Order: sequence, then structure tokens, then C-alpha cells
Amino acid sequence: MDIFGVTDIGCVRKQNEDCIHWQALPHERGHLAVLADGMGGYGGGALASKLAVEYFTKCLLSSMEFQQDVSNDIMLKMMAEAGALANNAVRQERNNHPDFQKMGTTLIAMLVLDGNYWLMHAGDSRCYSANQDGLQALTRDHSLVQELVDKGSLTEKEAERAPFRNMLTRAVGPDRAVQFSFAKHHFHPGESWLLCSDGLYNTLPPEVIDHWMQSGLSAQETATALVRESVRHNAQDNVSVIVLKQDATNRSKHYGHIGATGR
Repeated sequence: MDIFGVTDIGCVRKQNEDCIHWQALPHERGHLAVLADGMGGYGGGALASKLAVEYFTKCLLSSMEFQQDVSNDIMLKMMAEAGALANNAVRQERNNHPDFQKMGTTLIAMLVLDGNYWLMHAGDSRCYSANQDGLQALTRDHSLVQELVDKGSLTEKEAERAPFRNMLTRAVGPDRAVQFSFAKHHFHPGESWLLCSDGLYNTLPPEVIDHWMQSGLSAQETATALVRESVRHNAQDNVSVIVLKQDATNRSKHYGHIGATGR
């Protein structure tokens, strides 16, 4: 597996509140990719994304260390427990600091193991699959506009322009418990994947994202190109991506962790 992540502050924000992490699992069992898009201001969003990614990753890897059973129920249980721990960590920080009362973060994770992959997410960070049939979103946003689209109250075009399009219905931190969405998928030949924050898909149209995902470039080159194109198109938010490609001969980097930064 070829995997690589890139994050950028974008063209407007004064701080990058995203955090990304990717790595090969111990003993070459598989790969893990985690992305969080923080919110809350005053440094709260940056701290929220950092805590969520770190606590989720540490908890999941610790649970998997001696776990040989990779059945669907076991994998979902371990991911849910790691997500709950991440939520508790962010909530505790909220409670300890008055300036952080609005802090929270999206969280999306992809666990690749034995020809399968599991997805878990809360918020509007997305996972896309890319293959010869094009680009497909594998997650649905936990947002007010998505709920209105699902009900038929808004069209997709209206949702893109709605002033409340960033209002989330689920996130890590604001509530005592988070209702994560989970999915399990099987590999398909030639398939590659993209985890991204809304700074990417709110800046680049699907056909441009698909172009770079299908370009034949390495994961590192693809991730770099996607973020570069977003900045070139005046990205209004932080932009973060992790690209995963089924290519055992071109491994960009087996480990990476990038947290929030300021200008």
C-alpha cells in the first residue's frame, strides 16, 4: 500500500486546525489513516483535532496489539471504543478551559486489513473511492445541509451555497457521546482512496479531484497535487488529504503525523 498525507493552512485562515496521521500497522498487518478538522477558535480547534487523532490512534493500536480476531464485530467494537476515548479527551479539555467551550472536531478513520477496509466518521470530513468508474463518496456528511438534502428540502446545488453549510450535526467533543457512522468494504482491483477535510471538496470540483486520483502518480505526488490545486484556487479553509493507493512497489512513506500550525 502506498499512502501519504498533506495539510495546508489555505489562503484565508490564520491557523491550521486540521490534524492527520497515517502509518503501517505493526508486523505489516495493514494500514491506518486518521484525519480530523478542528473547530472552536482561540486554538481550541487545533487542540481538539490533535487530541482526537492521538487518542483514537493510541487506543486502537493498543487494542489491536494482541487481537488476532479481525471479524467485523471485533473491528467495529475496537474502533468505537477508540472514538469514545477521543471524544472524552476533547470533552475533558473543554471542561477544563473556559476559552475552549466551543471546541470540537470532525474525525474520520480508515483501517486497512486483510483485503478489507473499515471506515468510521463523525462530521463532514469525507472518504472517496476512485476507480475506472470515477469518484464515489463512501461517507455521508453529518451536517444540517445534508439532512435537508436527504429530506428533499434542498438540492445539492443549493446546499453548496447555503450559508449554514458548515453546521455539523455530529462531531467529537460537543456531546457526552458521539454517534459515529461505520462501514466495511472489500478491495476492488485498481481502487484508490482519499480522506479529506471540507477545505478540499469545497474548493475543487469532483472532476478535478478524480483527475488527480486517476493520474497514475504516487500517493505523495497525488496528495501534494490536490492540496496545491486547492491553494491555487484560493482555498478558504484549511486543506488536508490522505491518499491511499494499491501499489506495493511505490511506497511514499509508511508513517506520518502532521498537526496544527499557524502563519
